[in-house]
Amino acid sequence: MMQPQRGSIVVVAAVFATVIQAFSTENSLQEADKITRLPGQPQVNFQQYAGYVTVDEKQGRSLFYYLVEAQTDPASKPLVLWLNGGPGCSSVGGAFIAHGPFQPSGDILLKNDFSWNRGN
Repeated sequence: MMQPQRGSIVVVAAVFATVIQAFSTENSLQEADKITRLPGQPQVNFQQYAGYVTVDEKQGRSLFYYLVEAQTDPASKPLVLWLNGGPGCSSVGGAFIAHGPFQPSGDILLKNDFSWNRGN
């Protein structure tokens, strides 16, 4: 029974390593995935990125990621990979409801005072 969990951990670790490598070595990838502004977003003092990480080139499978840098001194802050949901559920929903940088309110996004990227 432990085999599926071990496989999941390997996949998560591979995705995490791929995202870190892309952002540490490829400035062109950073710029291609950089979000300049989301609809209804207030002004912010941090960078955001979104894109796809290939996890199975042969099968053409990729995972979507949304990366939000820390609001202060992001180079010295730890990187947190947070996944939730289940089959058919996106982690993006949790990011916008729980601890992401914004919370939707009608047609606008409000700053989340409890966002994880506010950490000291």
